[in-house]
Amino acid sequence: MDTTDTRLRVLETDVAKFRLANEENKVINAGILEVLADLRTEVSGIRTEMSEMRADMDKLRTGQDELRAGQDELRAGQDELRAGQDELRAEMRAGHAELREEISVVKRSVGNLELSMKRVEGDVAELKAGHIELRHLVAGLVK
Repeated sequence: MDTTDTRLRVLETDVAKFRLANEENKVINAGILEVLADLRTEVSGIRTEMSEMRADMDKLRTGQDELRAGQDELRAGQDELRAGQDELRAEMRAGHAELREEISVVKRSVGNLELSMKRVEGDVAELKAGHIELRHLVAGLVK
């Protein structure tokens, strides 16, 4: 009976060890489940943060697109300004050339007027001389 008692004790010891191991496994499993729940919470939080970050990135991309569109508009505006400046310069040059031409015409007209005035002055001087001569002739006739 000794062997049977011994075997029973060994079996009881083994059962006690298994029960103890089972209790430890339950505690470990409970700990694992807690860690898994914490991990799920963390993963959920990370997913939420990632979604927020994606939304922020989308906003940033939209902002970049708006900035690029604004830059394109500014460039187009600058091109229009340059074209307008070039047009104004061309008009100013043409106007300047026209003014030079008109000044040249005016100078020629002034020169022509001066010549005409000299002729008229010469004619007036001749008329005065003729008038004086006529007076003398008339005075000579009247005496």
